[in-house]
Amino acid sequence: MKPGSFQNGRSIVAGRLVAVCLAAATLSATPVLAQTVVLTANDSPITNYDIAQRMKLLSILRMPASAQAATESLVEDRLKLLETRKYGISVSEQEISNEATRDAGERKISPQQLSAGIQRAGIDKNHWQEHWRAAYSWRGLVGAINKAVSVSEEEVRAEMQKKGSTIGSQEFRLQQVIFVVPASASVATYNARFSEATNLRSRFRDCTAGLQLARALRDVAIQPQISRRANTLSAELVSTLDRTPVGQLSPPSRGPTGVEMLAVCGKSDAGSGSSASESIRDTLLMRKLQVDAEKRYAELRKRAVIVKK
Repeated sequence: MKPGSFQNGRSIVAGRLVAVCLAAATLSATPVLAQTVVLTANDSPITNYDIAQRMKLLSILRMPASAQAATESLVEDRLKLLETRKYGISVSEQEISNEATRDAGERKISPQQLSAGIQRAGIDKNHWQEHWRAAYSWRGLVGAINKAVSVSEEEVRAEMQKKGSTIGSQEFRLQQVIFVVPASASVATYNARFSEATNLRSRFRDCTAGLQLARALRDVAIQPQISRRANTLSAELVSTLDRTPVGQLSPPSRGPTGVEMLAVCGKSDAGSGSSASESIRDTLLMRKLQVDAEKRYAELRKRAVIVKK
């Protein structure tokens, strides 16, 4: 089943890239722990190995990764899968890869970073596939149930007045600049790299010359340029990019691989007023469906039989 309008789609090319990367990442991912059932969710067993794997995956996705958070994440996946199977929903490997792309993109993680993290952590293919299968199938179910849900012109106009008519269609051209820092580095090392990043930022006046300066520095990675619409980014990031002039760097921040900044190489309105209204309409529809998805899962979780072993 296709998720319909509830699917916040990414390009097929990106999805295929994730599929290739994740396929490679599974070559060394083999279970090594003795498995003990810790609890069951509606009779679906969850083991200590499952929890250990989920903790690693949550960490890669920059989410809380405690044992409790991992356990609840697994319970959520199992309940959603059990529910969607009642409706005969099936998900292909390509759709799982597309969902992984979408999820990673929302967390500002590139396909390469995602696959590298999974490979380093030794996460089993069945584990990450189950996670994104559950997410994709649940989105599909909620979208199918809510086929009649729509957004009125009044709602669109009100949102446009509140945020500005071009907020949904504004587009940023960005390049990520990373001052690489090993995971085991000391606080002093991070502080030194922050100082180097701040120094570069003070000298960075346009993307052409500024990126050349960055490439000449020690252990600095420059990611390929990307274009992102404002409505695909967090409000906090959009605010930061709005305050950063074209040709300059955003303030440095700590990321998973070091000290990160974004070079703002361009800003533009990606479409007419019509495209802006359609973008806002899509955002409002997604918001409505997300509210319904959370409500339905809360009801599912409340009815669930969770048995600790």
